[in-house]
Amino acid sequence: MLHKPLLHWINDGLMAIFFLFVGLEIKREFLVGNLASRKLAALPPNRGRRGMAGPSIVYLSTASGNATAIRGWAIPAATDIAFALGFLALRR
Repeated sequence: MLHKPLLHWINDGLMAIFFLFVGLEIKREFLVGNLASRKLAALPPNRGRRGMAGPSIVYLSTASGNATAIRGWAIPAATDIAFALGFLALRR
């Protein structure tokens, strides 16, 4: 486990720091920010679902007929955190 390349450790460390800051920012928004009310707090999950469904539908429609390509549909679905951050940036 400790015999991995330095690049691997750097990537894992930076990803951990990134998600720590994302979590802290989302917590701050829920406590004192624009998402402190229930009405506004319901928007990001709804937008996140749409943000995952939209790219996935486009991908599946363009990859239809190719069984190998269809297996990659989860890649565009993993963009939900980018959509959530984009929404938070627009609310300022």
